[in-house]
Amino acid sequence: MENKFRISLITFLLILAITMTMVLVFHQPPYIPLFISYIITFAIVLINGFSPQELINMSIKGIKKGINVMIMLLLIGALVALWKQNGTLPALIYYASHFLKPQAFLVVSFITTSIISMILGTAVGTASTIGIVIMGLAHGFGYSLPIVAGAVISGSFIGDRTSPLAGNVILLSDMGEIEQYNVLKSLFKTAIPTFVLTGLLYYLLSLHINISSPHTFDNLAAIILKNYKINFFLFLAPIMIITLAFFRISTKINLSIAVLLSYFVSLLNGYNPIDSLKVIMLGNISNIPEFKSIFSGGGMISIFPMIGVVTFATALSGILEGTGIIKAVFRKAQKIKNPKIAYLVTMFLSTLMAVITCNQALSVILPSRIMLDVFRNLNVKSDMMVRAIADSGMILAGIIPWNLAAMLPSAVLGVKVIDYLPYAYLNLLFPILSILIVFIESNKQYSNATIEEF
Repeated sequence: MENKFRISLITFLLILAITMTMVLVFHQPPYIPLFISYIITFAIVLINGFSPQELINMSIKGIKKGINVMIMLLLIGALVALWKQNGTLPALIYYASHFLKPQAFLVVSFITTSIISMILGTAVGTASTIGIVIMGLAHGFGYSLPIVAGAVISGSFIGDRTSPLAGNVILLSDMGEIEQYNVLKSLFKTAIPTFVLTGLLYYLLSLHINISSPHTFDNLAAIILKNYKINFFLFLAPIMIITLAFFRISTKINLSIAVLLSYFVSLLNGYNPIDSLKVIMLGNISNIPEFKSIFSGGGMISIFPMIGVVTFATALSGILEGTGIIKAVFRKAQKIKNPKIAYLVTMFLSTLMAVITCNQALSVILPSRIMLDVFRNLNVKSDMMVRAIADSGMILAGIIPWNLAAMLPSAVLGVKVIDYLPYAYLNLLFPILSILIVFIESNKQYSNATIEEF
């Protein structure tokens, strides 16, 4: 047992070292270190008694779990390209410009995306609607795209974590075996101060931003009206996305309907059917010289590097789960006797799973299976466990370059995760404030009755 723990720990450390060094230091695309990590992990477990066929089957099982994500990524690529071709994105930018002004753009962008994400309960849905519009406006205002993307991601993930409609909140409720109301009550203890501090930081940052092209946007509205047919049909797909997300229709079905609808809108606006299919595959090429960078791009081909990331990430995750490497590391946590340590270890394990498995859901499920009994044995309510998970792996998944939860909104916004990471203040602040708050709470003198409130 001890030997298996050492092997598991060494494997984890190697994966972390390779992936983080190559991505963060050498700026390599995530699929390269993930492929190397997969080969090394394959070799380690092969030496320790597993057959090649067993490992291949585990890899295939893992990849199958990622097929839906691959499909969604391809749909996002197609949708973005069609919106740029048929005028949906220009139309949204045109009307949004009447409400979002350069002076308070960063703070308003954060607040607006936060409101939408709390309504929709999904980061992808938020990024696919208001997020893509804000990024288009950022082009026009001359703002730094990574900074604005950071604000959009921050706003998108507050609802992904805290909205009553969020699938993550339901998952936390199930894994913690507690009522959803109690989950939300616990989550808001850290959500409110984090949200306020994040907004303050964006305000302070906006005071020091020099807008590179303050007059560019003055001409954008006229150029849009000159080159695109603005009509009601352009808004059908965005309205459909918001409506279906609100009624919790699966993201894959939602995006599929949006792509089909957007394709027919392209035809209604006079675009050739074959040309529109080419746009779906290869992306749009704008004929507007002044804003070519805004209205060009997208397409399924632009998603292929992300497909590589998903493939190697899920294959690696399949081996880590199938060989019991993850469980071997987690078992050590069962011996914890201190509530504060249990909280910190839960955060660590959740973050580790977000990094290693590249899957946001697994960063919730796997730590919960081990830590739920630990918290119960310590006479601490499980809403503390779910808060620790929500404030760590679940929220940090949005800024891990190789995590699926980050790749989907990144594909929509057109900004690399590694570029917006330093500006996603909400995601970065959650674990810090969560630790501070739990230590402030724990400094009180607890009786057996009050420990349950800790």
